[in-house]
Amino acid sequence: APDGSGGAIITWYDYRNGSWGADLYAQRVSSSGVAQWAADGVPVCTAAGAQAWPRIIPDGSGGAFITWSDTRSLGDSDIYAQRILPGGAVQWPAGGVALCTATAIQQYPRIVSDGAGGAIVAWSDYRNGATPDVYAQRISADGTVQWTADGVPVCTASYEQRPPTVAPDGAGGALV
Repeated sequence: APDGSGGAIITWYDYRNGSWGADLYAQRVSSSGVAQWAADGVPVCTAAGAQAWPRIIPDGSGGAFITWSDTRSLGDSDIYAQRILPGGAVQWPAGGVALCTATAIQQYPRIVSDGAGGAIVAWSDYRNGATPDVYAQRISADGTVQWTADGVPVCTASYEQRPPTVAPDGAGGALV
């Protein structure tokens, strides 16, 4: 994600903890390619289980929003998000903010700016059965979930909907 100063903020999942589950890290790189935060990145989420498939967008203030699929509840994967500030500190609670912890599997999150300092995240969701639907959630700049708990349904038609693609609509919403 661009950092607004000619550099970028990068996120990845990393197995450095030695367990079966990956954790998320991030690093800010200057326009000249110099790492700006701690060597090997700063932790975004090191909760139990695995954190995977991160997506990142700029937050408009030199930091970034990151969303991912998370198996800390063991057996199900849920959707979480975190905001990282320009200096490398996470702004929201350690482990991120839960966007969806509904039963079954939620995966492949996609994220866009809501144009008001927050973000909208959409994902594939198996809560209704064997084929995935698409749900979405909005989160404010301070980490407050804005819509119904576990997100709002975007498409629950028969057959599979996955993974979603999202784009800002220019009016505070998103096209999914």
